[in-house]
Amino acid sequence: MFQLDTEQFIYLFYASAYKEADKADTVTKGSVKSHLPSEYKKKAESIYQFLLDNILIREISKGRFSVTEQGIDTLAQNLITIDYNFNTNIGAKVANFLLFCYQKYSKVYPLKLSKEISFDEFQEKFEALYFEEKKQQELQGTVVIYSHLLLQKFAEKNSIPDNKLNEYFALLKKNRKIFTVTETEYEMMEWVE
Repeated sequence: MFQLDTEQFIYLFYASAYKEADKADTVTKGSVKSHLPSEYKKKAESIYQFLLDNILIREISKGRFSVTEQGIDTLAQNLITIDYNFNTNIGAKVANFLLFCYQKYSKVYPLKLSKEISFDEFQEKFEALYFEEKKQQELQGTVVIYSHLLLQKFAEKNSIPDNKLNEYFALLKKNRKIFTVTETEYEMMEWVE
């Protein structure tokens, strides 16, 4: 699961809740910012850019965007783990969107109980996922594998606690099974063959 920070979750949540059906389910940056709690308003542009960079939202025109399917899925997955209390009366749009997420995703994403997997099992599955992703990218012509996206895919396919996932990933680095480089805030990885 791709874990959102509280501010990223709230921005994406409000973008989804306040989308305009008559405008092809899009919303403006100004509309979302106006609904954000005051402590997040100053960070609105950087949050927007993060969501855009991670393909959770898509810019339609200057100042107008939509939430991608990946964004909705990420939002729904984070809904069960986010630690946030709305401190004002929520409007009908927010309440309706909460209900929508619950109804749609309780069937698609039943609550999975995290289970312990061994490091060897993790390494085997993670390596297979890496080479599957590499093969798909090679067919498209370029190979750039971002650690956070591959970890997200792994978490979606396997029931593993986030702390164990991060621990095992760090162990792969320590054991020199993978090589990583961080460039422009994103860590890219390569399996050492």
